Amino acid sequence: MANSPARPDPDFPIVEGYGFPLACASEGAHTARARRWCPFSDRLCEKQQQYGFGYCSVRYAAERDKGDAHVYAVCDHRLDGAPVYSAIVDWFKERALDVTLVDEVVLTKPRMSFDYVALLRGADVSAIAIETQAIDIRGGGVGPAWRAWVDGRAADWRQYFTEEAKRKGRRDTVAYGVNMANIYKRLGMQVAVKARFLKRIGVPLYVVMQDRPFQYLRSRIQFAETTDQWDISFLTFDYTGKDQGTGALEFEPVATVRTTVANYVEAVTGDASMEMHTRARFLERVEQKARSRKSGAAPETPLLGDV
Repeated sequence: MANSPARPDPDFPIVEGYGFPLACASEGAHTARARRWCPFSDRLCEKQQQYGFGYCSVRYAAERDKGDAHVYAVCDHRLDGAPVYSAIVDWFKERALDVTLVDEVVLTKPRMSFDYVALLRGADVSAIAIETQAIDIRGGGVGPAWRAWVDGRAADWRQYFTEEAKRKGRRDTVAYGVNMANIYKRLGMQVAVKARFLKRIGVPLYVVMQDRPFQYLRSRIQFAETTDQWDISFLTFDYTGKDQGTGALEFEPVATVRTTVANYVEAVTGDASMEMHTRARFLERVEQKARSRKSGAAPETPLLGDV
């Protein structure tokens, strides 16, 4: 990787890599690139390990953007750190520092998973489930642009697309996009199912996501808001275009939107059936995951506010 990343041209598809703008030359950016480190999850970049790419966000003009390109987070871990911790503070208030955050909680009956469960132990156990949601890339992807940047040839990024097209025998285009429709098809339906289950066991659901995709979701699922009794909280964040002081881009709170399961499910399609799962079984599974992290090779996830 180039020691001094070249500043990509305005049409370069990728905005952030390993948590920093690609042209950023700060000490933090240099360290993250050298380690292939995700500063949001405070661990090795999962996308790099799985796919060989370490980008966090892309620049794209979606249909609703009216020709103006915006930055879209394309990795769920972009919502880790302060955004996830904001959900903990919202629910637990002054007890937030006493909370244990457990990631990737998977249930078998019903078959369901949660990105995080924040657990406050004590005589009266309290828990919230947290889902983080970025947006998927559709089309041909931006892998060639990433490889150009890694090779220190960001200025030649378009040539990398041409070479890949020739190698794969397909049309020479830059055809990536952000999959807004999938926000509705996947997240929209998952929220309905998961929130209904969680309400039965007395656990609120927090959905932490970028504001622009949320606005699309809201246009498709026009649920009624509530400010008193609620089951679901959408906490939204977005890029301000400013440097937060470390070279990384600001990703700041935009809105908190709350609703009930009844309001949300009614806005989707109607009722959804699922198997019952007791609150005790749910908390037992979370505790089991927490204990396994503490005693196994991977430690229990710390509070993100302490990272």
